[in-house]
Amino acid sequence: MEQRVERMQACRRFLAGAAREAAEAAGQPGERDWTARLQALIGDEQPGVSEEMTALAKVVARQADGRDAPEVLRFYLERRFGLGESDEALNLEARLDELKNGLAPASESGGLPDDAESPKISVIITTYNRKAFLRQAIESILAQDYPSVEITVIDDASTDGTDELMEEAFGGESRVIYMRNTSNRGPGANRLEAFSAHGDGEYILFLDDDDYLVDPGYFSKAVAFHKRVPGLSFVAANVFLEYSTSGRLQLQEIGLAEVTDRRSYFLNFERPGYGKPASTLTTIFRREALLDMNIFQMNMVNDASIYLRSLLVGDAGFIDSAVGVYRIHGNNITFNLSRDFLVRNLEEKRTIRNMAVDRYNYRSAEMTGWFNNTAYDTIVYYLRNSAKTTDDYTYMYEWTRSNCPDIYGKIKQEFRGRLMKKQILRFPFVRKLIGR
Repeated sequence: MEQRVERMQACRRFLAGAAREAAEAAGQPGERDWTARLQALIGDEQPGVSEEMTALAKVVARQADGRDAPEVLRFYLERRFGLGESDEALNLEARLDELKNGLAPASESGGLPDDAESPKISVIITTYNRKAFLRQAIESILAQDYPSVEITVIDDASTDGTDELMEEAFGGESRVIYMRNTSNRGPGANRLEAFSAHGDGEYILFLDDDDYLVDPGYFSKAVAFHKRVPGLSFVAANVFLEYSTSGRLQLQEIGLAEVTDRRSYFLNFERPGYGKPASTLTTIFRREALLDMNIFQMNMVNDASIYLRSLLVGDAGFIDSAVGVYRIHGNNITFNLSRDFLVRNLEEKRTIRNMAVDRYNYRSAEMTGWFNNTAYDTIVYYLRNSAKTTDDYTYMYEWTRSNCPDIYGKIKQEFRGRLMKKQILRFPFVRKLIGR
């Protein structure tokens, strides 16, 4: 409790100082290094509090630069400090608004006025036993100022009362369609089923049930971007990572060019300088791009594979705004991947490799190297985090030798010691000896 009070007091002091800086800037137009100026406001705080203020300074600097919507700062202040509607927050918001109004008008970026000019966005939400999170996800979509949205929720046979929630909370909402499976099929199959049944919008968003948007104007901005740059496969934006255990919010900035060339992004996907957006919670795909990249033939409909396939058919667009929240908790970054899951993932990547060569004029040698790098990263992740038995290791060694012989020796050498340890621990007397 004492630390929370200390954090709130530090936040109030910081907001008051930031408001003074904004008021001064409004009277003296010109370029300013907001990050440096706001960082200077942080006093001699305790280490944990100082880190919080540094993170807050970055969020406020983005507001002062006009990159994020006012609702985003309000959300951040409320979630981290309980001060979203405080006098200090409202005063800072007013000063930032004055600063914004004193700048030259920004280029048009959204605000599509009516249904006639607003092509439909189909939002597909897969869910399983997360009714509390699901409600927030749906409400964040319904809060968008964009006028032409339809949400399809596909329930993978939940047992927590999700069906009752959907009827009570959204049964009378014409923009929400509810589908329910009688048995569990997994999120990939559900995405395809919902897309096939109801994904008829010009644009498509795949949203996980525990993620949500915080910028109510994002859909308008994303569609305006698509209209301004025709032919993009998708438009995405920045998010906050929310750590459920601690409640900490961490800004994740993609850091890519506004329009990023498909080929460069595809070949360097998830390499330094070419990061992947968090899940697909901000990603507005063009429906025609999804069809062109053969979404219905996908072996595994996960976010990385959707991005890679879509980059074969179009460039990527990025909006430098924080617009959503990606939750991180025990069951969405898993260390319990099965061998079958892993191999299906690798088979999908190999299919993408073959598509790139056969249909999109990528060089065979270039794509063999690409697949080897991708397979190496995937297999190493599995062996470090999920492999539990000697069978897991030997199975992946054999798969690698048969399918990626160029990286077989490197992987086997890297994990030789770990495999030997697994083999020794198979004997009960050894486990007893070392107390395991």
